[in-house]
Amino acid sequence: MSARAVTLVVRPNGLDRPRLGLAVARRVLSRAVDRHRLKRRVRESFRHDIERLGGLDIVVIANPGVEKMTPKRFNEVLSRQWERAGRIASRRRDSG
Repeated sequence: MSARAVTLVVRPNGLDRPRLGLAVARRVLSRAVDRHRLKRRVRESFRHDIERLGGLDIVVIANPGVEKMTPKRFNEVLSRQWERAGRIASRRRDSG
């Protein structure tokens, strides 16, 4: 799943809870403080939507352009991505 500035790689993990991985390259955000701030935002958003994500492994990859997004827009994009991932999780639960 991808929104231009954020890509999610989603796979079932066989557990009853989701796990999160983060990849923010130095070429995307050169300052460490900016990379860490972005990671904190992603983790906080993940915590808010953890119930709908089921047994998925999710890796969030920051792409060029993420530095231009406002925090509000970034949260909207992430929320939409969590929703899409949640639909994948619910399909897995319903079929399995």
